Amino acid sequence: MFDCIKDTQQVKAKDAKMTDTKYNGWTNRETWNTTLWLFNDQNRYEWMLATFPSGCAGPASAERFCRGIFGDKTPDKCLLDNVNWQEVAEAINEQ
Repeated sequence: MFDCIKDTQQVKAKDAKMTDTKYNGWTNRETWNTTLWLFNDQNRYEWMLATFPSGCAGPASAERFCRGIFGDKTPDKCLLDNVNWQEVAEAINEQ
């Protein structure tokens, strides 16, 4: 499992938070698509909640978790290279 220690990147990223929302309220299609795949499967969602209890996801741990599940692409072949992992971590922490 992942440590519940917040990534140092997360603290820095909050200061320079991305405000560019270009795809359904997300930074880009890749970020939107990744969160869709992450949250829209019951088993995957429960696994995510068990892995990141009470808001402990950071960008690096969210990326490791997603790449551990999907590899380099989501099931519909969307590459994970351009995902805004800070946004994904924030979405996980809101659950």
